[in-house]
Amino acid sequence: MIHRRAVTTHVHGTAARIGWFLLYLEALLVPLALTWLSLGPQELNLGEAVAMSLGLVAFSALVVAVILPARVSPLIAAFGIETILRIHRSIAKAAVVLVWLHLVAVLMEDPRGFAIFDLAHTTWAARAATCSTVALFLMVGLAITRSRRQPRYEGWRLVHNALAWIVLLTAWLHVWWLRHLISKPLLAAWFFGTGLLVAALTVRRWLWLPLRARRRSYLLEEVRREPGDGVTLTIRADRHHGVPFNAGQFAWLKFGSTAFVFEEHPFSITSTAVRPHLKQFTIKALGDFTELLSALRPGRRVFLDGPYGGFTIEGHNGASGFIMIAAGVGITPMLSMLRTLADRRDCRRHWLIVAARTVEELMLRPEIEEVRNRLNLKVVEVISKPGPDWIGETGRISGDLLARYLPRNPGRLNYFLCGPAPMVHAVSHDLAARGIPLRRIHTERFGAV
Repeated sequence: MIHRRAVTTHVHGTAARIGWFLLYLEALLVPLALTWLSLGPQELNLGEAVAMSLGLVAFSALVVAVILPARVSPLIAAFGIETILRIHRSIAKAAVVLVWLHLVAVLMEDPRGFAIFDLAHTTWAARAATCSTVALFLMVGLAITRSRRQPRYEGWRLVHNALAWIVLLTAWLHVWWLRHLISKPLLAAWFFGTGLLVAALTVRRWLWLPLRARRRSYLLEEVRREPGDGVTLTIRADRHHGVPFNAGQFAWLKFGSTAFVFEEHPFSITSTAVRPHLKQFTIKALGDFTELLSALRPGRRVFLDGPYGGFTIEGHNGASGFIMIAAGVGITPMLSMLRTLADRRDCRRHWLIVAARTVEELMLRPEIEEVRNRLNLKVVEVISKPGPDWIGETGRISGDLLARYLPRNPGRLNYFLCGPAPMVHAVSHDLAARGIPLRRIHTERFGAV
């Protein structure tokens, strides 16, 4: 039996989030400062300065929007993947507004007016700007209407990524062909540095990460159907010791003959972190990909990109215990935490509060019962639509329910919440209202990516 020490957890508290936010502001404001240092008042009038400032901030926002989903581990640990994707969408929408304002300012200042859109006779810089703007508006428009159109995920993802790179590349070429910015040493250094950073992250994301996954591939050992319309995949490391992870983290999975296959999806690991060579993922059928998982056969090669995330019990040894609150498939990272605690023979008192609509939709009940027998664990099941034979808690996880089960000194515990965003938000609010410090409340929201 192989035992390996868990990987080091990246700092993911308030200080880390503030640091990333300051870095984001720096990315937006540094090019503005360099512009004003490099170009004096004699080189720009007010209209030109406004147009250039809007364009530079828009370009910086586009760069940040591309970097956010590039799977930077410390960034994901600080915010969580769902929060990062929400920030990514907000910045992309802000970039649309900034590009629109930049376009208006240019039209007001440029004596050619709308003639700059005559692609047959305009400059290459204007052609690149037009291409970038059209691709940006199309990309954001398709993203906003995605929930209504409900396209197949992988097709939409392919189009979205292609449009994103068209936007960024043509925006970069627009600045390059304008020439007057890159003729200044400070601005040229920033401009080429930004390009190199994006290129490096692209190579890492689409070349190095798949090559790493290929070196550390797994083989599918078992596919098991679960109550509640779920399926559990068990994978075993193929000729290596396994990828270490912290209980509560997740990974992107790919199935196929090559690690460069485009289709992949993120799932939480449900197995113990003590034995990284053997991993389990319990997945609820929610989309095209997850519905096909039950048809997989043992022996299939699996490529794993990860682990990622800061939703983990590591680094909280000083807590007197953990209270884990989950709804639906949000139980999956909690099971990994509980299994890891049991394998470490943790003696502290812990609580698990899990909610579902019906008893049949409660996931992983036998596994929870097994780990309960090895831990000092109180399990509370909450059913919102109970049958006539149900004698447990009913309704939703509320402040009154928490008051019945929270211990006498709840501020000394750490709280882990995972599930749909409305539940996580409501329970976080209830805990904060009862005086639980925010630093002790850890959340993970599940949703489509």
